[in-house]
Amino acid sequence: MKLSKLSRIIFLLVLGVVFIFGCSSNQPKINTEQETAEKNQNQSEIDELFGIINETDTETETEPATQEQDDAEVLELLGITKKQSEQAAVQETSQADDQLKNEIDTLEQRLADRDAEIADLRSNVAAKDEEIGNLETGTSRKPDASSGDFNLTGSFKQDYQLALQEYNNRNYKVAIQMFEELLAGNSSHSLSDNCRYWIGESYYGLGNFNQAIIEFTKVFSFTKSNKMDAAQLKLGLCYLRLDDREKAAQEFERLISDYPDSEFVEKAQYFLTKL
Repeated sequence: MKLSKLSRIIFLLVLGVVFIFGCSSNQPKINTEQETAEKNQNQSEIDELFGIINETDTETETEPATQEQDDAEVLELLGITKKQSEQAAVQETSQADDQLKNEIDTLEQRLADRDAEIADLRSNVAAKDEEIGNLETGTSRKPDASSGDFNLTGSFKQDYQLALQEYNNRNYKVAIQMFEELLAGNSSHSLSDNCRYWIGESYYGLGNFNQAIIEFTKVFSFTKSNKMDAAQLKLGLCYLRLDDREKAAQEFERLISDYPDSEFVEKAQYFLTKL
């Protein structure tokens, strides 16, 4: 486009020169003053044409800056190199990713806490429903821990469920008596380790954390127990309740290292962050 414009201007220039010389040769002689004025006018026209040519050449040689060049110039004016700009962009993206990850971790922890609360509420509701049902039938009778009258059936599994029900009803002393009686009758049953664990939970519910530590520690004497990781978590909580933060941290860390696949690892990590 610019080359076409330049060609047109050159053509006009040549045409103007031919016209000027043609006119000067065909016209009669005029006085010197008039001739000088015409020459000056012709020279001005030629100079104007050359000025247009030079302007066109300048436009042809000067290409418009690209967007990248503009950005580079702006950064240079701000005293920022391209590398610094790229590093800042990467750092900003990394910070945004870290913030998003922290928010996700916080939400997951809140969900875990809510799940635990919901489980406790469901357990309490089930216990209340059963208590209401017993009241309606007139058969409700709380076992007396001091008398040892627990209405045991003689079946380890059934009596285990009865003892666990007393624990869920927060009758911790009765639950302790029933679990102890089951262990006294058969300490090698497949549910014996569970009995020992729930005895520890019952003392924990009574606020007797020192005794609870003793009972939870006994769970580890059952080599095939499925309650070891749960007992390990409760040991940490017992020491936390006793305000022994150092021992609590040790127990939580032991849970993470000894039982990495446990469902309680996240809770142990959570409590460690609070110490």
